[in-house]
Amino acid sequence: MNIRINPNLLNNQQMADAGRIDEVPVNKLGSTLARQISDMNVGDVFTGQVRDLTGSTIELLLSDKSALQAKLSSMMKLQIGQTMSFEVTSNTGGKVQLTPLYANLSAESQVGRALSEAGLPNDARNTEMVQSMMEQGMKIDADSLLSMARTVTNYPDAAPSSIVSMKALNIPLSPDNVEQFEIYRNNAHQIAEHVGSIAEGFAEVAGESRGMNEMLLDIFVGEADPAIADLLKEAKAMAAENPGAEGQAVAEEAVDEVTQEGKETAAAAENEQVSADGAHTQQASAKGILEKITASLAGEDGKAQGAASDSVKPNFYGRNTVTDTLEELYTPKEKEALADDLKKLGVPESLTDKIVNSELTTKDTLNLVRSAISDGMQNLTGEELAQFGENVKALLKKPEYAKLVKNEIMNELLMKPEEVADKEKVQEYFQRVVRDTAKAAEVLNASGRGDTTLAAANQNLHDNVDFMNQMNQVFTYMQMPLKMASEAQHGDLYIYTNKKKLKSGDGNVSALLHLDMTHMGTMDIHVSMNPEGVVNTHFILQREELLDFVAEHLPELDERINARGYHMHSDVSVNKEKQSVPEIMFNKGKNTKLIQYTAFDAKA
Repeated sequence: MNIRINPNLLNNQQMADAGRIDEVPVNKLGSTLARQISDMNVGDVFTGQVRDLTGSTIELLLSDKSALQAKLSSMMKLQIGQTMSFEVTSNTGGKVQLTPLYANLSAESQVGRALSEAGLPNDARNTEMVQSMMEQGMKIDADSLLSMARTVTNYPDAAPSSIVSMKALNIPLSPDNVEQFEIYRNNAHQIAEHVGSIAEGFAEVAGESRGMNEMLLDIFVGEADPAIADLLKEAKAMAAENPGAEGQAVAEEAVDEVTQEGKETAAAAENEQVSADGAHTQQASAKGILEKITASLAGEDGKAQGAASDSVKPNFYGRNTVTDTLEELYTPKEKEALADDLKKLGVPESLTDKIVNSELTTKDTLNLVRSAISDGMQNLTGEELAQFGENVKALLKKPEYAKLVKNEIMNELLMKPEEVADKEKVQEYFQRVVRDTAKAAEVLNASGRGDTTLAAANQNLHDNVDFMNQMNQVFTYMQMPLKMASEAQHGDLYIYTNKKKLKSGDGNVSALLHLDMTHMGTMDIHVSMNPEGVVNTHFILQREELLDFVAEHLPELDERINARGYHMHSDVSVNKEKQSVPEIMFNKGKNTKLIQYTAFDAKA
């Protein structure tokens, strides 16, 4: 029997390690109370005191002074005289299975009295509900318990403590919200962890037909770039007018001109972002500092590859690679295979060579494929069109093409670190995810895939972002699915100050940035800022071998932030005990100590 002791319910001298208590044979329960326990139903609760502990054998003293023995399959740190409460989890075949509930009899007595006053059964779910309400500092009078019990009953698949927490945090209750709350609470909320499988699923569906391919690409990537379509037409015309090496050279010159224009446009956009006005409110300032740190750490994570252990290697060509370059996405053989397939679609060698040499971006390459398909379908007829159609079908089913589609969908569903510092880009990202997943759901439903694993994952992503927006009515929180070190990485940004205090604009502001990075591992960054612009930043690492590396680069980071008008000081430490941001968020202000008997008045 698995022991499920909540460590928050134990005092410092009553901490217990995970263990198992074997099933208790009924014929060993000799006393009247022991026999009554053997007749209990599942969910019933009784209490006992640890009387003796020898090796793996524990003896419990019951309230009628009789003893009950049980076996421990692993050692536990229990103390003689400690009182435990047990729930009957099964009672079949002449054996009773027990689960410890609480270490403090007086607190359990309060739960029992509260349930009795409200006329509610003393079962496991109601016990959890009352205990959670006590931890949240909520009233546990009869009316409050009956009201909460009705609410909990509406969500039979959810933990009562989840419902209580959502009520305490003023998060709207709905089936979708409850599901997402438990996902966040269980630290399974990371969008970045699921983006790869979602993108892979849609890439597989896109390969089924030309129509489905174009429909999904329109949703996740947008319409094909007309500049690439014009480039293809120009390259074909030049190849036809100037066959041989001279024609290819002319075509390559045109391609170089287009790709260089794209690079200059991207650089101009980046410079515009850097020179943007830095005026912020207190909340935006703390958030802005953390966002700048995120962008800086994206580069440091690449440097950390050399400082990390030899076992940490970049995942180029890997299942979760996400990149803008063909060199990182494909092996040389894969690039040649894709180039050969595009030649069969009439793409001139001047362009396919750009793929082999990794001179096109991944997005330009995908747009080239789309343009080649569109051009052939419009301009070919008869047998040529039929053969072209077969070549298109073959290409769409190739693993090289699926990898390209998956990569671009992942690029759409992830944020670049430099985008985090731009509030408008962040808002645009979340709006885009909600919009894209909603449209994709329509396509899946219309094609008879509404009950597939892909549809469920897509809907969960949509609900995740929607729930995050609702949480922002209570918390200043943002999940950041980042593209760092050519892989999807998870990040959380949380401002500790509550919404009401933020509106007043006075006092200190504290924030937490959590990052899971490829080479630097898990990192928590705590930032506090006062009204004078003095910023203290504390980096907490999980890996000691990177301590010196991060410390070495902190002065550089301080200098960057100071250049923005702040007075920043940073330090770094190692702490291997991790706590997720949702845990910190949802447990803020929670009374994790047992409420003493005097705190309860059933008739109040």
